[in-house]
Amino acid sequence: MTKHAIFLLTLAIVGCGDSKSGDTDTEAGTGTDTGTATDNPTGTGTETGAGSETGTESDTDTGAPTGTGGDQPVQVDASGCLSQCVEDVDAQTSTIETDCTVCDYDPVQHTCAAIVKCETVMGAWTIPAGQEACFAVHWDSGNDTPSEIDNLSQTCLDAGSNAQIEIVRDGEAPAGTFPAAICAWSTSPATDCPDL
Repeated sequence: MTKHAIFLLTLAIVGCGDSKSGDTDTEAGTGTDTGTATDNPTGTGTETGAGSETGTESDTDTGAPTGTGGDQPVQVDASGCLSQCVEDVDAQTSTIETDCTVCDYDPVQHTCAAIVKCETVMGAWTIPAGQEACFAVHWDSGNDTPSEIDNLSQTCLDAGSNAQIEIVRDGEAPAGTFPAAICAWSTSPATDCPDL
């Protein structure tokens, strides 16, 4: 056996002696740090604020004052017949004494321009000097006074009204206005105006 072969054999024997059985010093540090930090906010925030605010604020101001007594004005239509029963403020007399004020009502400004009472001149309702209009109250059913200028019209009698407003003008009413009345209203309408 040659020296070369002996040297190789010795190397083989020395390499085998290094493998200690049971002492596996295999440091298998396979540290696969698979930290998938998905920092993606997956919030599908569909904020559908369906606020259907159906606010039907029906402020249908027709402009017509609809007073039910007190100081609330009542619209006077073309007939002049009052739709509410007027109080006789002096029950001691045989005639009906009314306490009414009349004005030209502006439904936009909610103001009422006062109209003065008419004067009687030669048996007719007359506008006082310096005024453009005046009003008179008819209350007589036809038999209470000899004068006819205070008689209720047949239309008002048929409607059961106990008072009628007549307005005398020297020209036209203010644009956009209509007449309205504020009266002392009866506290016993069923007795004072049974047909109204």
